[in-house]
Amino acid sequence: MPVMVRLLLACALAGGAGSAAAFERSDGAQVRCEVERDGERRAVQEVWLGHGESGDRHPALGGAAAAVRPDPDGWPVIYFDVVTMRTFRQSDPHMLDFIFYHECAHATGPERDELEANCEAFLELERQGLMDEPLERAIAATHRKWQRLPSRYGGSGITFWEKTLACVDARRGLPKTESAADRH
Repeated sequence: MPVMVRLLLACALAGGAGSAAAFERSDGAQVRCEVERDGERRAVQEVWLGHGESGDRHPALGGAAAAVRPDPDGWPVIYFDVVTMRTFRQSDPHMLDFIFYHECAHATGPERDELEANCEAFLELERQGLMDEPLERAIAATHRKWQRLPSRYGGSGITFWEKTLACVDARRGLPKTESAADRH
């Protein structure tokens, strides 16, 4: 078993984490991420790590708000950083939903990179009837606040968001003239 998975599971078993019955979206709806493997469908387990103060992110997540890791049987588990998610709930509640669907995209498609997971999260919010122009602007503004990001995210929040919208446009089949750069 990989060291990171052992560390995350040890944290969960030690009482430093809790498993949620369902994710609570910003609108109060309880939702689950579900995956299917070999004809079996399961709700993805959610584990919440950390109880520290603001800025004290859980080390097992490497500074991320959330991450997906396989359990010992290979099923995906979404790990959320309690402190970071609490901060988002207070300052940018729209990001809670986006992060949940981003991580669910990783859980349901482990081959997806960060950009593809962002793209899928956007499209899932749209499918759920939640994505509208104000929400898109709010999520864009939050992404654009992030000055520096690892290269897997495009290096900056601005680039990450522009690439996300380009992916969304491509998945919708929109011509480049109606792309992300023209909208925002």
